[in-house]
Amino acid sequence: MLRDLESLIGAESSCYFEFRRADRHVLAYATTPVDSPAPGSEGAEVTYGHQNPIGWRRWTPAAGPMRFSGMAPRRELDRLEFVQCYMRPNRIRDMLKVWLWSSPYSAACIQLERADAEFTTREMDLLGVLQQHLIEARARALAGDSPMLEVEPSLTRREVEILTWAARGNSDDQIAARLLISTGTVGKHLEHAYDKLGVHSRAEALALLSRLDRSQ
Repeated sequence: MLRDLESLIGAESSCYFEFRRADRHVLAYATTPVDSPAPGSEGAEVTYGHQNPIGWRRWTPAAGPMRFSGMAPRRELDRLEFVQCYMRPNRIRDMLKVWLWSSPYSAACIQLERADAEFTTREMDLLGVLQQHLIEARARALAGDSPMLEVEPSLTRREVEILTWAARGNSDDQIAARLLISTGTVGKHLEHAYDKLGVHSRAEALALLSRLDRSQ
């Protein structure tokens, strides 16, 4: 679905994520294959994320689609540490985001990104037309009609990402190639995930995640 949305809107990368509001633990995550985050950018996102005008703290599905570049004059946006320390190192020029769920417990959204151009008002309006369809697709996924992966909330975003690719039948080597990391790094993330899930093997982890997904 993300690839289709990218093609329709004209984005270069995209992701779906759902997190717990209290501590921002990832509850579900899916992304199109992209380069690994720039060194230090994950910390920068945590440190300066509050500066993001389309961040999670202030918006709900009722707000409709939001375009980063449309929230303030470009000069003001470029002065933000969030732009300098997170967006620029990751080659993100603009972001288009729509929230699909918001509650006191959790929030979920889809985010599309471009490296060299800004999204237009027309593309934002198009995403607005699609918003209800995306909300319904999420609801079907949680009902077990599609393979959206719901996981134990203590897992990190990277662990969720790797488990998602593993659940789709990818080997450690294939996951490493997709994420541009070493096979050893994939293995370490899986080991940490196994510890958190209380399992001892890939097969046990995927069987547990399958049961969790069907129970949603």
